[in-house]
Amino acid sequence: MPSRTLEGAHAWAVASVLGVAQLCVLFDSLSVATALPAIGEHFDLEPGELQWVVSLFSISIGSFMMLGGRACDVLGARRVLIGSLGLCIIGGLLAGLSPSVGVLLTGRVVQGLAAAAALPAALSLASSLFEEEPWASRVYSVIATAAWLAAIAGAVLGGLITDTWGWRWIFLVTVPAAVLGLVGCRVVPAPAGDREVGRRLDVAGALLATAGLAALLLGVEQVAHGDGALGGGALAIALLCLVGLTVVERRADDPLLPPRLLRSRRLVGTCLAFGAYCAGYTALVVVGSLFVQAEYGLSASGAGLFLTPMLVVGTASAVLSPRVVRRFGVRRVTTVSLVLCAVAMCGLALSRPQEPALLVPWLVLWGAGSGPVFVGLTRDVLADVDNDESGTVAAMFESMSHVGGGVAAAIYLTLLGTGLGFGPVQVGAAGVVAVGAALALWSLNRATDAPDQDSRRRSA
Repeated sequence: MPSRTLEGAHAWAVASVLGVAQLCVLFDSLSVATALPAIGEHFDLEPGELQWVVSLFSISIGSFMMLGGRACDVLGARRVLIGSLGLCIIGGLLAGLSPSVGVLLTGRVVQGLAAAAALPAALSLASSLFEEEPWASRVYSVIATAAWLAAIAGAVLGGLITDTWGWRWIFLVTVPAAVLGLVGCRVVPAPAGDREVGRRLDVAGALLATAGLAALLLGVEQVAHGDGALGGGALAIALLCLVGLTVVERRADDPLLPPRLLRSRRLVGTCLAFGAYCAGYTALVVVGSLFVQAEYGLSASGAGLFLTPMLVVGTASAVLSPRVVRRFGVRRVTTVSLVLCAVAMCGLALSRPQEPALLVPWLVLWGAGSGPVFVGLTRDVLADVDNDESGTVAAMFESMSHVGGGVAAAIYLTLLGTGLGFGPVQVGAAGVVAVGAALALWSLNRATDAPDQDSRRRSA
């Protein structure tokens, strides 16, 4: 369905539904961290057991992401979005009303499955329904803004909800939002070719990819926490699954990941550039949080509040990004934004002021660069992608955040565990982000660097 049929209030309504889906599945990815002490006390859990409340959610997202993206192409992105919101409701109720640890962890896995389906479905629908400017960039701004708002709400409201209503409401508050999203799906049209007759899901490839990604994420996480035996075994399984996946995909008529996608410089380079940004963001959140707690004595909730300026500015930059991208071009804006993020990370790594408040300008600089990175890279990677592959491409892109971010976190924690200081680790992360800027400059379509001549006369 061409984007010109989605205008005015209808376009805003559809984009808002896609944003609500992001908000539902990402809110408790941060807010649950503030509720962990209360959950541990309620179920009498040791720290090693308690970390699974977070880990299972992250592993579920990363391991099922490619399956969720391919399901969008085979079953239809609109159907997958509706199903993911239904899973979000089930997962929220299971976790929020859980009478035992087992039910709570099951709910977290279901929530991870919901996110793994919702994230590529939202991007796939965005690329299919909004093919023309100004909405071709504006819709990604709406999605990015919703994701940033979920992070702000998680960091700021998580502790407040836990202290006021109890930890169960961290999970239960997502239920009415998901219900609202389900109702809102009535206004979301199915794109032309949303489901191609005769296509089948590559079950063997899906099973191997899911098992391999789950083993990879579990392995790197356990190695980071010092369990080399379990981590090494999981990584060996991941390698075997990868080898098996390669064999199966070569023989599949409709493979989970079509090989031609991996031959696209634009697609691979853009995904790697986003992965580099996500590695830097992970360093900012994980390493930065540990740093301010160790150096300045902040609590975990205080560390979350410390990051709030970055989240607020990131939200604002996501709102303003479409106009900037249309005026100056995707390639130019994205490259400059990644450079700004690398500079911000260097500033955080090399600054050791007496008060943590003096680090805030570097957080603000990172937030200013973040919005254009997501909007620009998403706009470019999904531009001109056929509807029957947009879910797979969206899953590849989103995997850079949830798989790449998980691997990056494990590497950082491992390096810190060897005695390497916070500064060197952050400098390394800044270097990775700088590589992302080079990748964006190399891979992004030069044609998209041409400014939109009409943007001066259009509002964002």
